[in-house]
Amino acid sequence: MKVFISSTVYDLLDVRAELACELAALGISPVLSDDKLSDFKVDCNVNSIETCLVNVDACDAVILILDRRYGPKLGQFGFEDVSATHLEYRRAAASNKPVHFFVRDRLLADHTIWKRNKKKDEIELAWVESKNHGLFDLLDEHMPLVSKKNGSNWIHTFTSSVDLNTAVRKTFGAIVLPERVVSAIQHNEFPIIDVSVKVEYVASGSRGSPYLSIATDVVNVGGGPAFNVRVHLDSEESAKIPEMVVMPTGKRFPMCSQYPLLTGSECNLTLVVSYESAIGVSVSDRFKIHGAKYGNALSSGGILESRSYRRCSEVTVVIE
Repeated sequence: MKVFISSTVYDLLDVRAELACELAALGISPVLSDDKLSDFKVDCNVNSIETCLVNVDACDAVILILDRRYGPKLGQFGFEDVSATHLEYRRAAASNKPVHFFVRDRLLADHTIWKRNKKKDEIELAWVESKNHGLFDLLDEHMPLVSKKNGSNWIHTFTSSVDLNTAVRKTFGAIVLPERVVSAIQHNEFPIIDVSVKVEYVASGSRGSPYLSIATDVVNVGGGPAFNVRVHLDSEESAKIPEMVVMPTGKRFPMCSQYPLLTGSECNLTLVVSYESAIGVSVSDRFKIHGAKYGNALSSGGILESRSYRRCSEVTVVIE
């Protein structure tokens, strides 16, 4: 996933750099015009403004940050008479790209005062100078619901880069989580549970009746540890096995069931294994366990019936 960061540049260099690091940590490719190591593509045959718009087109979403500077208007250069940030916003909105709108709380306070004073540019405000009142026009363009039938008019306020990064991590963490799971599986960094089954025939049990002894090994064959592992047979009679806090890669968990051969020569059980990964995803596996005796022959097997993923809290460690 590629995300374009749109804002004025030189007054927000640190904010933009921190935000780029936050996105990269989530597995997102940040695109910034001031970071030549990012995925920002430069075409030497196109001017800088058009290059930014082309990069907006190439991204999956846009993060817009408004603080106290609006930027120079571009009307004299053949574009709409708005700032580069404003132009990037319009380009994203026109193509129905998701725009995540983040506004400094001081700017929003000045915007409220400006509106209460009938949008008079001559009033003095605590945060925004009159030459930057284009910020208010951009807010007024984004916020009305009537103009947002095909997009969001939500805005998120921030006081510092710390809560800005927290809000972005919360917003995009949920969006890219499926991609992170796929990537972790592809790179063998995700826990994957499998089972192996072995059947033995016992001619005379404790009660004198024959039975099948079904030994099942639950093993983590993935490249990452499984946390809070819970294993049980899916029946009212079966008790849950005590939870394992950590199941490292290659760890085996043996269990055994006995099935009396009073009414038939085979048995079918459902084994449920639930566990959590380190990236905030829990997994629930259902395995069909089969055991049978046909004459002098024994057969056994374990087949994954279903696997489901759910969001959960990321695993944490308490250090005393």
